[in-house]
Order: sequence, then structure tokens, then C-alpha cells
Amino acid sequence: MSTTVIKPDFETAQKHFIFTQEHEDLRESMEEWVKNELYPHRMEWEETKWPDWAMERAGELGYLGLCFPEEYGGQGGDYYYSLVRAEALSHAGSGGLGMGFAVQTDMVLPPIEMLGTEEQKERFLAPGIQGKRIGCLGITEPGAGSDVASIRTTAKLEGDEYVINGSKTFITNAARADFIVLVAKTDPDAGHNGISLLLIDIRDEEGNELPGFSVAQNLEKMGMAASDTCEIAFEDMRVPADSILGEVGKGFYHITWELQGERLVAAAGSNAGAERLLETSIEYAKDREAFGRPIGKFQSIRH
Repeated sequence: MSTTVIKPDFETAQKHFIFTQEHEDLRESMEEWVKNELYPHRMEWEETKWPDWAMERAGELGYLGLCFPEEYGGQGGDYYYSLVRAEALSHAGSGGLGMGFAVQTDMVLPPIEMLGTEEQKERFLAPGIQGKRIGCLGITEPGAGSDVASIRTTAKLEGDEYVINGSKTFITNAARADFIVLVAKTDPDAGHNGISLLLIDIRDEEGNELPGFSVAQNLEKMGMAASDTCEIAFEDMRVPADSILGEVGKGFYHITWELQGERLVAAAGSNAGAERLLETSIEYAKDREAFGRPIGKFQSIRH
């Protein structure tokens, strides 16, 4: 039996078991940008939604392509850069903004990078990294929630085109998106093996909805009002057969892979948002006075 005991290296220069100095440098620069250019608009955007220029500005600074290959305009970093980005965006004071960005960077673009053809990557991934084209992810349906196996939206192959019919709901970025990664049934009788992903344009260059696609309604929410969340509909929308993303019939497995990274980013962003709330609460407890002293001096509030 080995008697070797592995002990922590307290002399290591890396202070965090995940984040390196490069990650921390990014955090510092991105937080500064968020606080200077995004945070001042937080209340305004709760009324008007966040503007497209914010996404394009992030692309210009390289913040959208942190984890994507350099040949498509990315920075070639590891997955942990996504966590840094999610945490830095918490300083914007707008959960809706963080949600809209996360859909682009951690839900829509990763499956395109992993599964897309070269033509699809040039057409969707590269401009998505630049922030010049915005995407959305079409999974959730009125009768199925996010249960991928129970979706009803269909894409039937007719000649060299797929004909799409169905509806999706709670789709973030749908009111502004240029394209969508759509989960649909290409073979309704094949169960999990009958689900495919399609990568399709839903608006033209002028921002008009393409034939067969429509935003049924822009939903009102209790929170995250800065992000648009919509119900969308497809009625005999025809798209080329090469719109398939990945393999036909493997959409359930493709999207299950994508959801893993998305959920960890959501957790990191939520935890960072809670940290911002704690910081704000502590600051308030120091400034607010009652009975001649800051309320933070009272035992219950200190607890």
C-alpha cells in the first residue's frame, strides 16, 4: 500500500482551483466595462428592454467569443471564461440583460460551434460572436414546458425543404433574434430518435419576420423585464433541408449536451447576483440610521 500523502500546494501562484490570473484579468476588465457602460441604464432598460447595441459592443470588445475558436473570431479560451462573464454581468444590475447575453453565448452559439457545418459556422457563429446577429433557442412549448421529449413542433421533409409547424413559448431574445436553433420532431413516431435541431433564419436583413414565422406575443413577466420573452409560431414555414444542425434524429442528445453548460452558467450568474444583493444590503445597513445609530449595529440585522 502506498504511503504517499498528497498535500495542498500552498505556494502555488494560482489562488483559485479553477480561475487563473488570465481569468481574473478578464474579470477586472469586464466588470469595469459593465459598471461604466451597462449599469447606468439598468432602470431604463426595465422599461424599454436592453438595446441591440449592448450585444454588438460586447462583441466588439471580445466578450462574446471568449470560449470559441479564433478562426471564427473567438478568443479560444476554456469554458471557465463563461463563468467569469456570467459573474461580471451581475454588476449590470439587470438580470434580464444577463439572461439575454447567456442565451447568445451559452445556449445558441455552442451547439453551432460543435455541430455546425463550415457554412453554418460562417453564416451564424462568426457574426454571432461579433454581436451583429442575435439568436434564440426554441425548446419550450405551451404544452410541454422544457420537456424535450414531449414537444409537438414538427419539421416534415418535403423534397429538398422542411415544412415547420408548431409553437414555442418563453423564448428569450425572440422579439429581436435574427435566427433560431429550433428543436422539432422530424419523425413523430420515433420517440427520442425522432427529434432534430434546425438552424434557421427567422428575419431578413431589415428585421422583418420571414414567411411562416411570427411572434405571437411578447410576454409580461414579474421580473427580468429588461429581456424580451415571447411566444412564437410557425405555420408552414419552409426552410432548406440543409438547415439541420448536427444529425437528423439526434436532436434530443445534442440539446441535452448543450443544457449542461447552460445550467452551470445560470447557477454562476444567480450566485453572483445574490452576492450583489448582499453587498447592497450591507451598504444600506451601514448608511440607514434608526434610534441614533446605523441599523447594521442591531443584533438581528447583524445576524
